[in-house]
Amino acid sequence: MWQKADPRGLRAGITKTWPSEWFAKTRGQGAQFFVEDIQIRRLIDETFVRAGIAKVVIRKTEKEGEVIIFTAKPALILGKEGSKLESFSKLLQKRFGREFKVVLKDVRLPELSAKIMGEFAAQQIEARMPFRRVAKMVLQKVMEKGATGVKVQVSGRLGGVDLSRTEKFSEGRVSLQTLRSDIDYHYTTALTKYGIIGIKVWISKGDTLVKLKGNNTDSNEVKKQQAMKKIMQ
Repeated sequence: MWQKADPRGLRAGITKTWPSEWFAKTRGQGAQFFVEDIQIRRLIDETFVRAGIAKVVIRKTEKEGEVIIFTAKPALILGKEGSKLESFSKLLQKRFGREFKVVLKDVRLPELSAKIMGEFAAQQIEARMPFRRVAKMVLQKVMEKGATGVKVQVSGRLGGVDLSRTEKFSEGRVSLQTLRSDIDYHYTTALTKYGIIGIKVWISKGDTLVKLKGNNTDSNEVKKQQAMKKIMQ
């Protein structure tokens, strides 16, 4: 169940916010903004290749825009004295015809980002590391940082064999069907001499509603149990 749906899109508007924050006045403007978002994200991936980017949030209006990049390696994106970042903002302005402000935000725990860990696994597999060792390394790193569960799926000509196959590695609890669970997901590919290896990473960070309520959740559950006991008596 829920194996074919993106966990982030499934939870958008419920426990997760949208990665693009804008409002279109007309249907044509909405289509234009949507296509621009795809082009901006592709441009970021092409300009900053595997620079430890966890997430990109786009905010814009008709006259200006803002791109927030969450990264674990801000020095790679800034460049020498911020030259890379300035040139990238000028490229956005030239490409889309409006001023764009590019903001960097540091990611304190990159191990809890599915995108960063997926790119790390792809780099290791491209460096001819055994895929089982890479997957177990990802599981260990993620669980050490406090995740409640992690799952890694590797597909393709694993180990250079003629027949492609899929192997899954998991640890902890990754509840994809529970909407309150905070799950991060990413899919990437590794280009090897045998072909393309697909890598999928799911990281569960616990239940969002339990985090918001804190200790009140436990007391509410106790009250419900006591009430049920009185009814049964």
